[in-house]
Order: sequence, then C-alpha cells, then structure tokens
Amino acid sequence: MSDNELARRVLGGEVEAFRQIVDRHQARILFLGLKFLRRIEDAEDFAQEVFIRAYEKLATFQGSVPFSAWLYRVAYNLAINKYHLKKRQAPAVSAVEQLPDTNFSPEHRLLADELSEWVRRTLGKIPEVYHQLIHMHFFEGRSYPEISKALEMPVNTIKSYIFRAKQLIRQRLQLWNREAVHG
Repeated sequence: MSDNELARRVLGGEVEAFRQIVDRHQARILFLGLKFLRRIEDAEDFAQEVFIRAYEKLATFQGSVPFSAWLYRVAYNLAINKYHLKKRQAPAVSAVEQLPDTNFSPEHRLLADELSEWVRRTLGKIPEVYHQLIHMHFFEGRSYPEISKALEMPVNTIKSYIFRAKQLIRQRLQLWNREAVHG
C-alpha cells in the first residue's frame, strides 16, 4: 500500500495506519536528525517530534507530491526552525573518515585527518542553503528532482546553488592544498 493511501486512511480515521508510515520513514528522519544534531538522543527526540507534527498537519497533505517528500519537508522545516542555533554544525564526513587505513604512512593519515577536519569547517562556512543542498545531493544521494520536491525549490535553482557551492569548496580546497603542501 502506498504512503498516499496510508495517509488517506489515517485521515479517514484509521489511526493505526500511521504506524506503518512511521515504520517506513523513521530511519530516514532519524538520519536527518543526526545530521543536524549529531547526538542520537537529540535525533530520536527530533524524529518523534517530526512524526507528531506530521500527524497534526496531515490534513494539509494534498497528495500533489509524494508523501515522503511532504514528510521530509516537515522534518526539514522543523530542523531549521527549532534547531536554528545548531544548524551550523557540519555533519561528520564519513567518506573521508572511512578511507582504508592499509599501508598509509603516519604522514598520509595526518593529512587525511586534516582534510576531514577542513571539510567539516568548510561546510560550516558556506551559506546554509548551499550546505544543505550539498548534503542532500552528495551525502544522501538525492536527485535534483527529489530535492526540488522536498524543498519546494526549482530544479534549475538547485543545480545553480550546487554549482556555486562546489566552486566555493573548490576554491577553499585550493587554498588548503597550498597551505598544507607549501606550509
């Protein structure tokens, strides 16, 4: 049964159908909370609050977008509004941190650690909208149309912002590379 059908059932009085919605989307919402808040306890509270808010606002779901995009928008808005002060904390950069350690010299490990820290700091310094789009596209693997639906933003705007964000990151990486290599 589709999410949209489950939503219709909940609105029709079948409250238990909401449990299926929670079961399907809990991991994704929890993951979003972890990316914003970085502590599992805070992310669990965040996920619970998202589902409470979604249940309360379910009547506003019109079915013109996939339910998952609507739910993600509810979660994203809550993260931005409620945790505004914490949003500048960059998420852990698992791709750099999970580099295989085999045969790396201490110098290589040090450079990888420095690069990982640099990426965290850089993501915290670029405009928040760029940071969020980079996160959604590269860390969550979302397509431009998925991001567009979730954030209610035109696809071309998303492409443009991601392009600009990559330019900023590339410029800062060149500066870091010069400092790291040349001292």
